[in-house]
Amino acid sequence: MNEEYDDIDLKSKLDAKLWKRILKYLLPYKKYLFLGIAGVLMQAFLETKIIEFISQQGIEKYIESGFNGTTFSLFVAGLFGLIVLDAIVSRCFFWACSRLEWFLYSDMTNEVYDHLQGLSYSFFDKYSVGWLMARTTSDTSKVGELISWGFSDLIWCICKLIFIFITMLKYSVKLSLVMAIAVPTLVIISYFFRKIIVKYFWRVRKLGSQVTSSLNEGISGAKTSKVLVIEDKNSKEFDQLTTKYKNVSLRRVIFTTLYYQSIAFLSACGIAAMCYFGGVSVIKGTIEVSVLFLFISYSTNFFEPVLGVARTTNDMKHAQVSASRICNLLDVKTEIPDSKEVIEKYGTYVNPKKENWEELKGNVRFENVSFKYTTGSGRYILENFNLNVEEGKTIAIVGETGAGKSTIVNLLCRFYEPTSGTIYIDGKDYKERSVNWLHSNLGYVMQTPHLFSGTIKENIRYGNMNATDEEIIAAAKAANADDFINKLENGYNTEVGEGGNRLSQGQKQLISFARAIVANPRIIVLDEATSSIDTKTEALIQKAISNILKGRTSFVIAHRLSTIVNADTILVIQQGKITEEGTHKELMKLKGYYYKLYTNQFIDEKMSEMGIK
Repeated sequence: MNEEYDDIDLKSKLDAKLWKRILKYLLPYKKYLFLGIAGVLMQAFLETKIIEFISQQGIEKYIESGFNGTTFSLFVAGLFGLIVLDAIVSRCFFWACSRLEWFLYSDMTNEVYDHLQGLSYSFFDKYSVGWLMARTTSDTSKVGELISWGFSDLIWCICKLIFIFITMLKYSVKLSLVMAIAVPTLVIISYFFRKIIVKYFWRVRKLGSQVTSSLNEGISGAKTSKVLVIEDKNSKEFDQLTTKYKNVSLRRVIFTTLYYQSIAFLSACGIAAMCYFGGVSVIKGTIEVSVLFLFISYSTNFFEPVLGVARTTNDMKHAQVSASRICNLLDVKTEIPDSKEVIEKYGTYVNPKKENWEELKGNVRFENVSFKYTTGSGRYILENFNLNVEEGKTIAIVGETGAGKSTIVNLLCRFYEPTSGTIYIDGKDYKERSVNWLHSNLGYVMQTPHLFSGTIKENIRYGNMNATDEEIIAAAKAANADDFINKLENGYNTEVGEGGNRLSQGQKQLISFARAIVANPRIIVLDEATSSIDTKTEALIQKAISNILKGRTSFVIAHRLSTIVNADTILVIQQGKITEEGTHKELMKLKGYYYKLYTNQFIDEKMSEMGIK
């Protein structure tokens, strides 16, 4: 799914239903569309008339009939007026199409983005960020460009051909037919070459994407490459990829050059035929020199719109692929939908009805909950799982990788829903309330915290967009982040960089804790929040955790067991089932799995502190 241009079908016919759906985005901007069409029609007409005016008025009156100063001045004024009018029309057309393109791009991008916001967590497990980025930016841009510029170009090409041919027929049917004979040959050549060029075009795009991906991987993994001493291997693989990219690009250039040379040759043949038959007609006296000049001028302008029609039709096939992807993405339904009744009462992500939201207290109950992923082995991760958590209690969850720890909290957070069974929050099936209501009452601190580009203050405020500066500082103090923040040059206004890359892992984690505190959630989840930090920072986070968990229902997935010794209940999960349950003291007395795990970890930490490996 992470290929940027997957499932391309350029052989398919134009899909009327698909384009009808896409063209609905034009409805709010009909005035720009009509202005663009009017401008392109007028431009095609003026360009045709300017050539006719120069030929008929200029040559016929001032070369064939002799020079006249007065009428020549009128001729110059008339030509200047036509050129100025053409420039004004061109400017209006450009203005209308530019605005139309950006409005369409903005509307489609916003709709896709809003749609993604409402999709369930499981959706983002299936699709890569790069694939979604391409749909949201590249595809919407391609469709917007085609609708605003491509259709206008198509109308311009067709109208200019019609205007030229009608004008030519007015002066000489014979010479018009001479020019028309070249069109079928031009279409055949265009079809043959464009088919080959398009194939190489998409191969170049795909290889270009692979080169970019390889380059990104090489840069981001540079440290690992040096440790493993595989720079030479990486260099050879990258060289092979770029060589392949170069060879395919050269083939595309060769066929493109041959195509344009063929068109140039055909155009030259058409002009030569026009000169020959026109010259014979002038000698015989059947047409004037001005008419011959008119036809030669039109012949040089005749092939451009013919090629334009072929090019735009081809572009429509490319854009149809993008349009299809956009529509397919918009048709994806969330795997965790709210019912109509719930939406009516609680609203949606975009338009929540917070006035109807009940206060969440924090009582949680899992009743005979089973879960398995829809893809994969089909094995149940949890089976007939039962758990009752009272308001304000802290539940710690430990177990081996794959035991089902994260599945429990993901089901609680409604990132996924049970395959069977029911989860109750405050005594009510959580499906009877909106997902947005639940998420607004949740705090989730992950193992690898994510910060957004911006300042520290802005990142903490994401937990509660209405938080005051005083509340942000209070949250940072509760998370033991205030000290290190104030030591920074710009304090709370310090830029964190992309993904928080200007801060250490521990600093990012403390800010994520502050963000959770300022949100004041009733249920909080800590997903191995101390597993990737040093022991010194862990001491700060331990104090922050006690502040965060105070008075809240909390679920803590623990990597370092020293962080959960004060939990109200510790669950040992093995193969989706609770095998041990109790407080730290109770489980240590059992001398079971938890006892062994805690003892081994305690010994390892002490040996590490003593410098013994």
